[in-house]
Amino acid sequence: MSRTDLREDGAAAVAVLTAPRRGLDLVVARRRSLVAILIATVASILFSAAAVPRLDFARAATRQLELSPEAAEMTPFQREEKVEQARKVGSIGVYAGSAFSPALSVLVAAFFLWLGFKVAGTSPPFKGTLAVAAHGLLPTLLAPLLMLPAIFMKAPIDPEALTRLLPSSLAAFLPEQASPVALAAAASFDLFSFWSLALVAMGMARLSGASPRRATAVTVVLWLAFVGLLRIAPAAALAAARSHVGGA
Repeated sequence: MSRTDLREDGAAAVAVLTAPRRGLDLVVARRRSLVAILIATVASILFSAAAVPRLDFARAATRQLELSPEAAEMTPFQREEKVEQARKVGSIGVYAGSAFSPALSVLVAAFFLWLGFKVAGTSPPFKGTLAVAAHGLLPTLLAPLLMLPAIFMKAPIDPEALTRLLPSSLAAFLPEQASPVALAAAASFDLFSFWSLALVAMGMARLSGASPRRATAVTVVLWLAFVGLLRIAPAAALAAARSHVGGA
């Protein structure tokens, strides 16, 4: 990849965020995704490097341990050791996720977009779909950087409270006692998610030749499936597990 390619791909990524119609036309014409994925990955790593030292994984681990049926049989040393282990695992998990999750998110989104639009009667090329997904998801993937000022001011932060720090979703307005299901559903109704939805729908309409209405319908249906299966369903399972432990 030449410097000219890097410069033009970077300009296309910026244009998608500042002048979406022109930017998406460039993305559909060029069908390149690497620079957009690199931008999202660098942002994710920077966020983790700044946030992880200020996240209170020990508090979250202690809370989970209290819900565990084995907690009553543990010695103070065993409890402390378990909390420290959870803190290390949590930190490593965030760092690892920051390096790989942007690319994986884009790849998974591109696959289901490609499949969904084929089912809807169009034939978008996968390379172009990958480019649209990589650029369309930029608002969602870059949004965590906006949390950093709040993290710096309020540290240490409970990891489960991260969704409340940025008042761009309904989760920021829920009470602290809200259930995991309510929190997951509310966090999905996020301004940056809607921004990404609009960009992806516009880009897929241009790429596939579908009407804007059909492209929007397919994109929204896929997003609702994602919210239901990968956010609300795991939150419901967590709530059920907590209820079972509490009842026991």
